[in-house]
Amino acid sequence: MKYLFALLLTFSISIFAQSGDTITTKSGLKYLVLSKGTGVHAQLNKNVEVHYTGYLTDGKVFDSSVERGDPIEFILGTGQVIPGWDEGIALMNVGDKLRLIIPSNLAYGDKGAGNIIPPNSTLIFDVELLSIGDPKPSINEALMDLLLSDSVSAVINKYHELKKNNPNDYNFKESQLNGFGYQLLQVGKVDQAIVVLKLNAESYPESANVYDSLGEAYMVKGNKEEAIANYEKCLKLNPKSKNAVEKLKQLKDSK
Repeated sequence: MKYLFALLLTFSISIFAQSGDTITTKSGLKYLVLSKGTGVHAQLNKNVEVHYTGYLTDGKVFDSSVERGDPIEFILGTGQVIPGWDEGIALMNVGDKLRLIIPSNLAYGDKGAGNIIPPNSTLIFDVELLSIGDPKPSINEALMDLLLSDSVSAVINKYHELKKNNPNDYNFKESQLNGFGYQLLQVGKVDQAIVVLKLNAESYPESANVYDSLGEAYMVKGNKEEAIANYEKCLKLNPKSKNAVEKLKQLKDSK
């Protein structure tokens, strides 16, 4: 079934391109309208909330906010996400569902992303724009300088101080720290990523997603024991997490 889906997905991309249903922008981004919403149009520099499922071209799902039940939030057009997302989401109205076919130069390029997205990968995302609102600064902005100075205790203290005294001044949602952690992993700041993701797990202990992310960070660091422990926590909260199942098997087989 997995290989049949991969074949159908690849075939559908080809058919869309040939039939003219898929639109190609000047940048090389391709998109297909799956369904139309009736909400307001996306605006740059506004906070957007998006549900998504991401596929590799072989049909493998590498990430899904739908599966986690936790949509991502970011400020549109500010580089908080890959360029293909900034461009693609800006085309949408609230309620729209699009399929984005993103070439590697608008995604993660020749570096890939962690152990999930290989270098030079075209990515496919089914996305739904859920809401648009006025942005709050991400808590990440308040922590960045401290993280870059490698002051772990200062990062932790600052986070708790702001969350206690300024809870309405920053966006503290799970997706903020989670996305920040992945950005740090991507640029090789693994220890800093672990600090951020551990803060997220502390704040959202009932979220399977935070342990899945922390497991990946420990995998990148080479700490198999901690990676296994966090993937097991993820599965305890969400037994259907395909990524955690696959990563646990990979880690245990390599012991």
